[in-house]
Amino acid sequence: MGRMNLSLYLVTDDKYFVGRDLVDTIEKALQGGVTALQYRFKNKSTRQMYEELLVLRELTRRYGADLVVNDRVDLAMAVGADGVHVGKEDLPPDVVRKIVGESMYIGYSVNSVEDLREVNHLPIDYIGFGSVYETTTKENYKLVGIEGLRQAVKLTSKPVVAIGGITSYRMKEVLQTGVKGVAVVSAILGFEDVEKAARTLAQIYKSTVKEKFLMP
Repeated sequence: MGRMNLSLYLVTDDKYFVGRDLVDTIEKALQGGVTALQYRFKNKSTRQMYEELLVLRELTRRYGADLVVNDRVDLAMAVGADGVHVGKEDLPPDVVRKIVGESMYIGYSVNSVEDLREVNHLPIDYIGFGSVYETTTKENYKLVGIEGLRQAVKLTSKPVVAIGGITSYRMKEVLQTGVKGVAVVSAILGFEDVEKAARTLAQIYKSTVKEKFLMP
C-alpha cells in the first residue's frame, strides 16, 4: 500500500459529464493539480466502468495521482486502483480489508461526530467527513458544519478528508481545521475550465499549508 495523496481529491459525479468527454475532462483536472481521483458513477454498466477505469488508471499514473474507486471493490481490484472508498450502505470495511489485503487503502464516509467514534477502530485508512457546507451534489445529506469538522480532526488519528460544498473561497477555512485533504465535485467539475478551477484550489492549498507551518 503506497502513501495516500489526498490533498486535492476530485470525486466524479454523473451529472457533470453530460455532453463532456470523461478522460479529457479528468486529464485537464490532473494538469491543474488534482492529487487523487475518486471514480464514482451510479448509472453505468460494470463493463463500461471497467473500461473507463483502465484508461483512468494509466492517466492517474502518468500524473502521479491516486485512483480510488467508490463502492466497487471488484473494479478497484481489477484495475489495480490505489484505494477503495466505502460507506454505510456498502461492504463493511473489515470485509473489504479481507478482500484487498494490504494492496490498497480504504476510505470510509462518515456524516457525524457520533458515527466517527463508532468507526474509529475499523480497518480504514482515511475518513471522508461531511457535508461541511450546503451542497447540491447529494440530495439527502447531513450537514456537519465547520465546527463538526474541527471536532472530527481532534477525535481521530486517521487522516480526515473534508467534503461537501467546499469552494475556492471556503478552502482556507477548511484547511485550518487540520484536515489532510479536501474533496470536491462542483468546485472543479462545475466549471467549464476545469484545469483553471483545479489550479486555483491547488494554489490555495499550497499557500495555506505553507502558512500553517510558518506560524509561530
